[in-house]
Amino acid sequence: MKFSIIATSDIHGHTEHFSQLASMINDRQPELLIDNGDFLQGSHLSYFYENIQRCEHPQISMANALRYDVAVFGNHEFNYPLPAIEAMRNACNFPWIAANIQAFAKDYIIKDIHGIRVAVIGVVTHFTPLWDEGTATKSLHFEQAFDAAQKTVKHVRAHEQVDFVILCYHGGFERDLQTGHLIDLLEGENEGYRMLHEIDGIDLFITGHQHLEIATKINGISVVQPGANAKCFAQIDVTIEGGNINHKPTLVYVDDSLPSFTDAAFDKWKNEMIGESACDLQYSNFFTPRTMQTDYVQLLHDMQMHYTKAQLSVIELPYHQNGGFPKQITRKDVLHNLPRQNRLVKIEMTGAEIREALELSASVFAINTQDEIDFSMNVHYPQPHPFVYDLWGGLDYEICLRHPVGQRVVSCEYNGHEMQDNEIFSVVINSYRATGAHDYAMFHKNPIYETSEFVPKLMMAYIQKNSPIQTQVKNHFRMRK
Repeated sequence: MKFSIIATSDIHGHTEHFSQLASMINDRQPELLIDNGDFLQGSHLSYFYENIQRCEHPQISMANALRYDVAVFGNHEFNYPLPAIEAMRNACNFPWIAANIQAFAKDYIIKDIHGIRVAVIGVVTHFTPLWDEGTATKSLHFEQAFDAAQKTVKHVRAHEQVDFVILCYHGGFERDLQTGHLIDLLEGENEGYRMLHEIDGIDLFITGHQHLEIATKINGISVVQPGANAKCFAQIDVTIEGGNINHKPTLVYVDDSLPSFTDAAFDKWKNEMIGESACDLQYSNFFTPRTMQTDYVQLLHDMQMHYTKAQLSVIELPYHQNGGFPKQITRKDVLHNLPRQNRLVKIEMTGAEIREALELSASVFAINTQDEIDFSMNVHYPQPHPFVYDLWGGLDYEICLRHPVGQRVVSCEYNGHEMQDNEIFSVVINSYRATGAHDYAMFHKNPIYETSEFVPKLMMAYIQKNSPIQTQVKNHFRMRK
């Protein structure tokens, strides 16, 4: 006897690809269909449905039509307030599970497949509350993912008479699966390697969060991670012979030739021109806007300081090789460059705290063997950390990468004088940075002011009001070797 299990993960609202995957999944008719979290949040289409249309996301009806059996909460489900999470859960014709969120969701489901009793257990990284910019997780208790997974696997093996156990973890691996070498910090965000090697009784291990593409077997356990943005899904083919259950994992990639979902109202909205710039504000090199002052970055600082009246501005750029605004700016351009639904938060910081934050950013880069500015692989071992790098507006400052980490900010001036440690400044940051994540504890303070609108909407309104945009660099910044 044979049957298949299919798992998706980290779709992030990329419905155009998901609609193609849905066609492929429907053709395969799996006996068990699982989503491993981060289902809706993160795409331009999701922004449109959440903020403009304000109605049910079309991806939910697609998932219902496919007859998903279960979904696991991911960390990005909690970017939404609890009423919105509850509305999404009610709209789905399948349960959402998470064994490590107490009294919030079921720990697991049981499904009988041709006489084979299968348990599907869900857990999500317990780092989720650290990234909550709102109040979604404030009333919830997240148990350590490893502990909850181990306890729940043990429970279903002892009390549910199951033949096959699937552990779905919206989290990733802290070590390379083949070598055991560290690929992430041992802080607890990703505990997949430990789960795989220390929890007995798992037959299939479905992971996510890191957006990796994995389909392998480790010590007889099928291990998968089906990428991100609906580029592929994991298929596990199960064969039962003579009482033995065998299983083989593979990744199946989206067929881009298949018809995909389109929304005429969304396409019209995103492609509408909302303003113009007197000059081209685009860049085509990842390092350019991060190593010198540019007109585009100045525009972002101007926008943030306009809405908050802060003295200083902090921005982080998305991990894009190409970015910035063309002369004719559309909503799509704004969402490409400012994809997150963060708010702006104004806080007070001392000169000493600002210098500490600058040094933290300066540690992200280093000089490689070709004498070029590149990512540091020592300070943020074992992976580059471009997402912990910020650019400051309102300051004149210079960074020298040949200096030791912690001593790289060689000058830092405000209004023509060297910034003093005991000076107090008002600083605007985004609400994600304000959580203090990624070692930015100096940003985790009670806000003086917080915008009610999200950054993309603020940027769109700023462009419309000030078109044609006239940008002039106001401060000096340079990163040198």
